[in-house]
Amino acid sequence: MTAPTTLSRSRFRFLCALLFCTGMTSLVFQIIWLRGFGIILGSTIYSMSCVITVFMLGLALGSFLMSRLLERGRWLAAHPLAAYGGVELLVGLSALFVTWTLFTHQDFYLSLSGSPTAPLLMLLARQFTVCTLLIAVPTTLMGMTLPLVSQLVTDRRQVSALYGINTIGGATGSIVSSFVLIYYLGCVRAGAAAAALNGLIFCAAMLTSRYFPPVPAGAVDADDGVPAATAAAENRLLGRPLLLTLAVFSGFIALSCEITWTRFLSLAFGNRVYVTSITLALILLFMGQAARMSSALLRGPDPLWRILLYSCAFTLISFSAAFLLERPALQASHPGIVVLFILVMVVFPATALGLLFPLTLAARPSGMDNPASWVGLVYGFNTLASLVGSLASGYVLINLIGSNGLIAFNSALLVLSLLGLVYAFRQHFKPSDHALAAVAGLGFLAIILPRSTEVPPVVDTHSALVSSEDAHGIFSVVRMDEGRLRVLNNRTDLVYLYGDPTTQYVQESQAYLPILYAPQLEKVLNIGSGYGITAGAFSRVAEVRSIEAVEIVPALVEHANLFSPGNHRYFDNPRVQVHVTDGRHFLATTPDRYDIISINVSDPYLPGSSSLFSREFYEMARSRLKPGGVLAQHIFGPDVASLYHGIHEVFPHVKAIPAYGNGLTLIASTEPLKPHQREVFLSKYDEGRALFGPIGLENGLAGFEELIALGDEKLQELASRAPEFQNSDDMPTLEFRRLPGKVGLFYSNN
Repeated sequence: MTAPTTLSRSRFRFLCALLFCTGMTSLVFQIIWLRGFGIILGSTIYSMSCVITVFMLGLALGSFLMSRLLERGRWLAAHPLAAYGGVELLVGLSALFVTWTLFTHQDFYLSLSGSPTAPLLMLLARQFTVCTLLIAVPTTLMGMTLPLVSQLVTDRRQVSALYGINTIGGATGSIVSSFVLIYYLGCVRAGAAAAALNGLIFCAAMLTSRYFPPVPAGAVDADDGVPAATAAAENRLLGRPLLLTLAVFSGFIALSCEITWTRFLSLAFGNRVYVTSITLALILLFMGQAARMSSALLRGPDPLWRILLYSCAFTLISFSAAFLLERPALQASHPGIVVLFILVMVVFPATALGLLFPLTLAARPSGMDNPASWVGLVYGFNTLASLVGSLASGYVLINLIGSNGLIAFNSALLVLSLLGLVYAFRQHFKPSDHALAAVAGLGFLAIILPRSTEVPPVVDTHSALVSSEDAHGIFSVVRMDEGRLRVLNNRTDLVYLYGDPTTQYVQESQAYLPILYAPQLEKVLNIGSGYGITAGAFSRVAEVRSIEAVEIVPALVEHANLFSPGNHRYFDNPRVQVHVTDGRHFLATTPDRYDIISINVSDPYLPGSSSLFSREFYEMARSRLKPGGVLAQHIFGPDVASLYHGIHEVFPHVKAIPAYGNGLTLIASTEPLKPHQREVFLSKYDEGRALFGPIGLENGLAGFEELIALGDEKLQELASRAPEFQNSDDMPTLEFRRLPGKVGLFYSNN
């Protein structure tokens, strides 16, 4: 049977449906894996970049491998749709195994991940090893699918459209995973649902394989709309080196820009997990739509090189407009400015950049007889460059030059691409081409010349004491009234106002309450040191011999001096050791046991923070406490009853005092809580006045014990209320909680 050079509309739509589902399941697994690896590697920017990098490495490897196999494997070349179905089945089975083992064998993978206090290079090597061992197989298989399906078409417009549909499927997977699957099913069952869809793809591909014969080698595009002589000349000028360079640049720029786009959107909308999912979906949606647009553009009168030229130029122009709008957008109260900024910083560039890769897929340079082999080669180079973009931007460039600097760096790569196209096709330029290239050049100058690499703070510059950017976000310290300070990372308040008496009372109490009930005071761990007030309060009690303070935001530690004397200069105390890392990962990997573990988290609904309220975390904390040891944690918000029950299920004995307006500071233990250190407070600290007086309790220990009695009454009321949910690693209800009002899907604590 001789294969047609162009698929019929119904058969092409069928392939689109398959690739849409392929893209969707891949992103569902990626979202789940990011959460699972955040638990075993730490919820830091470096561990997340590690997962994305290994994911992209697998895709590149699979694409390169399939490109070679299609040239040599007779059965693959003769039965591409059946082979695609088999690959999808293997993807589903292997990805489901990875998902299951991530959430059921955490202790084993934690033992492989290394100590978070190890040197960075050693830690990264361990993290890459764990990621590669787990997800290399399913991601390599995922990378094989597009080259296989492209074996069925020769029309370059259809190849671009297939890639676009696959990308739009990824955007859908990002939304479905967060809003539906994980929310209702949990992580493991969400992975099972995605694997079931992979199984359906396998069945559909096997049943219809005989209706999709492969394209014969050397087949030419049909109904391309471009004269043969023009196409031949274009293919000579758009040779493999230039096209592969464009594929590499577009891959690097896309992943690098994704980091900055995610940051700008979180600055605009907040830091909930839904914002991350929506951001990823928007980027993939517009890139996928651009790939579909490329199919229509290829039908038009403009040659391929001119479309590539326009894509680079419009991206540069959009970035330059975004730089002009950046300051008023980030500090604006009018939503129209914010929307316009997002359009020119994210939507327009994502669309323009989204054209580059599918257009290079659609090209047919001389010497490439097998279109599917060219697709595999380009896809591999593009994905490998995406990997490098993720690594370089997430680990190095974001710390060195910031988000604005990354945009400028990527703009320079676009200028190089533009210059390459200008030089190759200079004899074919129209006046409009010259004009557009000139405007793009001026836009590039507007990006690099007058601008600082620092992103402006999200508050009034005049009130900002500190504004710095690193891989964790944009850190700001803002001067408020009455000498108080507000601390933000992006738009999230990290802690309540420094200098407010309530803040000092709550955070110092989070040290004094567990001290009162702990049998021994040898070793203390403070997770989420924040201002350092709790660690400083521990250091005021001489009987506490060792204090380890863990903080995930480096800038809070770097600027700890701003929060003196409230933190009692804990960082200068020889008994205090400060670690900048993820607190849960630190606790999971440390060999030490503690008399007190005090957890100070500003918001239980934020990604990463919510894992410090899961059943698995409490069970791990229980195993890290010495006999009779005490856990302390602040709970607040509309789910305070469910939070209390989550602790009480693991620690049967609980005490509390009121904290802020709507919360409690809890202490919990596996043994009955007795005020073991009461005599120490009475005899060595002026009946407690020396410690409690500065935080507003003039009666010393007597006043503190009155608060404990009030806490007992509140605990009785909470115990009478049935919990609405149970928060676990597999079923992360808190992180995906949908609450009314401002807390809902976006902001949590401000």
